[in-house]
Amino acid sequence: MEKLENISFDNIAVQLGFITPEKVNECLEIKRKMQEMGITPKKLSEIMVDKKYLNETQVKIIRQKQGLESGAIQIAGYKIVGIIGQGAMGTVYKAVQLSMQREIALKVLSPHLLSNEKSVDKFFKEARVVARLNHPNIIQGIDVGESNALYYFAMEYVEGKTLGDIIKSEGPMEEKRLINIIIQIARALEHAHKNNMVHRDIKPDNILISNKDNTAKLCDLGLALLSIGEPSQQQRKLSGTPAYISPEQGRGEPDVDVRSDIYSLGATTYYAITGELPFKGDTSAIVINKHINEQPISPKQKRPQISDVINSIILKMMSKARESRYQTPTDLITDLEKALKIPSVPQVPVKPPLVQKQPLIGKVSEATLRRLKAKRFGQTGHVSRFKRFKR
Repeated sequence: MEKLENISFDNIAVQLGFITPEKVNECLEIKRKMQEMGITPKKLSEIMVDKKYLNETQVKIIRQKQGLESGAIQIAGYKIVGIIGQGAMGTVYKAVQLSMQREIALKVLSPHLLSNEKSVDKFFKEARVVARLNHPNIIQGIDVGESNALYYFAMEYVEGKTLGDIIKSEGPMEEKRLINIIIQIARALEHAHKNNMVHRDIKPDNILISNKDNTAKLCDLGLALLSIGEPSQQQRKLSGTPAYISPEQGRGEPDVDVRSDIYSLGATTYYAITGELPFKGDTSAIVINKHINEQPISPKQKRPQISDVINSIILKMMSKARESRYQTPTDLITDLEKALKIPSVPQVPVKPPLVQKQPLIGKVSEATLRRLKAKRFGQTGHVSRFKRFKR
């Protein structure tokens, strides 16, 4: 077991470029000599640190990567039972909180980001933001900390799919069902707005839909910021997802507010109801430029069965000037709830095209031809009967 641990550790250290194979062999030789001398050998990682070939941060990164690759991740107080998904910031596991015996989602920061101060700050910032917000349509935070050289964030577990996954697998969503979901996310934004928070990354992949009761939950608040006070230099930088970014975020303006989130929710609704992004391009810069300068094609033009009401709501949400959008989530909710009460117009089935009957072939057509060829009126059977009657 010790030999397996050493090989795993030094292989990963070399793979990450932290140490050369020659220095690894040197440290392994030191460990071997200690064993020969009857001295309890140090761990290979400790020898590498003593030789100043590695620092403590690098050791943490290697240890975490060891756990990720072997499936041996251990967080005190939690039992990991599976992987939910992976993203740029790390891996999300399904786990059980042992003290409460309940299922939770456990986000673990990626090993290569442990030495990145900004990434670590962002990771803990998301936990702090979630702790400030207590709402049924926002994923609830449970715990955050460090265990076995791993940074983790425990949160509410939702059995379901993201809105993005649903659209990819099922296609454009039925209008009333989608309105229900968007109302719930607008309520989440309303709560965040009351707490002076701006999400800054509203998109289909950040909206979870519960399999149990179709409850929508807003998640991934890693880019959220306070909408009051002077923004930091980091907050001034471009953030968000290009496909759903608001014009002001695309321009890198520092004073984004909840109306930016309303625009992104409009772009999300556009995609969910049409199955197409409002703007496309070969690069992120092209897409962002279109969000800033171009008007989206009407959703109804892409999918005619969309009601005029929801079509107008989406276009208002996506107005270029934020003064022309809904000014608060509350205003948006009011219109969405009105739209929800409007009876759905039943879809009139399209009648199949009339098939023109082909001319009959056989005795009837032959008889017709004989009548057309008759040179005299009295040659037809009808006339003959008439003549007989006259006699």
